Amino acid sequence: MTTWDELLGRLAEVPRENGTAALHQTAIFLQKALEHAGVKAELVAFTAEPYGLRLAGIFALVGGLLYARQMREGRYAAALAVALLVPSMLLAQLDFRVPVFAWIGAQTQHHVRARLPIESPRQRFLLTAHYDTKTDVLDHVARAPVDLAAVPMTALMLLGPLAGWLSSRSRRRVWPWACRTAAIGAAVYGLALFVVLSAGAFVPQRSPGALDNGGSCAVLVRLAEALTGMPPLERTEVEILLLSAEEVGVQGSHSFVAEFFADPPVLPTLVLNLEGLGASSRHAVFGRERFSLRSFSPDPGLVALLDGVHRERFAEPLEITPYGAATDARSFLAQGIPAATLITRTPGALFTRGLHSAKDDRSRLDEDALEASLAYLLAVVVAVDQRGF
Repeated sequence: MTTWDELLGRLAEVPRENGTAALHQTAIFLQKALEHAGVKAELVAFTAEPYGLRLAGIFALVGGLLYARQMREGRYAAALAVALLVPSMLLAQLDFRVPVFAWIGAQTQHHVRARLPIESPRQRFLLTAHYDTKTDVLDHVARAPVDLAAVPMTALMLLGPLAGWLSSRSRRRVWPWACRTAAIGAAVYGLALFVVLSAGAFVPQRSPGALDNGGSCAVLVRLAEALTGMPPLERTEVEILLLSAEEVGVQGSHSFVAEFFADPPVLPTLVLNLEGLGASSRHAVFGRERFSLRSFSPDPGLVALLDGVHRERFAEPLEITPYGAATDARSFLAQGIPAATLITRTPGALFTRGLHSAKDDRSRLDEDALEASLAYLLAVVVAVDQRGF
């Protein structure tokens, strides 16, 4: 049996960022680990844009500074054009995967896919986790104010040129505060987006991604091993999918869904995405899977099944978080595939801190918690097979 040490030495101690050789080496490691577990595994190639978020931050900074300059020089039509163009291009690139600028540096990356086939399957249960890592200056909590300010800042940038135009047509300046606030705000917000999206490239100590998301990948390898050591399931084909390019705007899962779920699946398919396993034996499901302008609820049938098994094993209900997240599950939900993201909660904290930093090291993983999550997931797989969906 593969030990946690054998898996976590690679998955919780070594950074594996998009666009690096370490990412490909990790894909090979995971493929071999799954094959050692008795499962046939393959590498699924796709075109990734590993620098998309870094370029988006630079684009936002340049746009904010350009807007401020146009406002200062009284070129209000040009400022309005920038106020419309910059958010539109960012949304097109980050939310709808239109290759506006992220095509720069595009390269081939891989998912690791393993199937546990059975005779005459009637349904497919797909379990996913991402294995790539990222290093940022701010973690998910610290960057939240910047994310939340997107809509009001866009509104302010649209109001600024209107105020300037009214001032230029009046004998006296009207709303001068709006012009100044819009110009300064755009420059500051552009800088904030640069810090959030791009400045992590200059951090010397890189994140080894233990909670995010090495522990989850290790659990899936051990789950595949456990499933091969028990009698075959009766009607469920289980598939393990280890994704890359999650940390650059869930590109990897978007690409996978576009290729393999362009048409409705032949078998009814259910997707359970894993994030942050190993923090504790307290499990939860993200309450929303969100884009900037869209969000999706986790599949209620899957949540009910997860909750039922959770009550049986832990004698308590499965928590549904009051906040949302942007995980690989959203790619499947956007395509109409039922999905949810299962997480574990950091003891004593509402939010897990220190992700995307060197603090996310192996010391944050509890092997007893990994064992508990493994046993829970195995029971979930059996329940899906017995109950159907």
